[in-house]
Amino acid sequence: MKNVPQAVGAPDTQLVYAGDRSVFEEYEPVLRALGGDTVHLGEESDLAALYEVAVDATLLPALIGFFHGAALVTDRGRTAASMVPYSVKWLEMIASILPALADEIDSGDYSRPFSSIGVFHDGMDDDLATAKTAGLESDWLDSLYGVVRRAVAEGREAQSVSALTEVLRRPGT
Repeated sequence: MKNVPQAVGAPDTQLVYAGDRSVFEEYEPVLRALGGDTVHLGEESDLAALYEVAVDATLLPALIGFFHGAALVTDRGRTAASMVPYSVKWLEMIASILPALADEIDSGDYSRPFSSIGVFHDGMDDDLATAKTAGLESDWLDSLYGVVRRAVAEGREAQSVSALTEVLRRPGT
């Protein structure tokens, strides 16, 4: 996984590998020196790159969301630090429901949502209006909410937000 230079060699730094397991096992002690949470994903040589891209897809959107919020609160004379406890709590909640969302995706059953696509759809206009009023860049929200709009257009409003996975599988349709 991508990480910052300061994480190199730390016991909790996760690095993923793929390919020939015997080669991994031979060099695992050396690899573990680079990051203590060393994982072999499987024999397919592209699995490490696949998981890198898949997991990394969470990082920048989460950070831009934080930066967006920071721009909102700092424009009101507050500090970005003032929102950190609330953002952390929110991220912890998200982390806590990821297993259930993954189960919905793996089963293809989106009928018993923690939160529906409609809930997200209903809040979009307020989010966009707030950004516009604050004079913030909102193109990133337009793109994000475009996926939600497509889901609603497909009749998925009552489905779990995890059903957005199905919309993402078919870009532009």
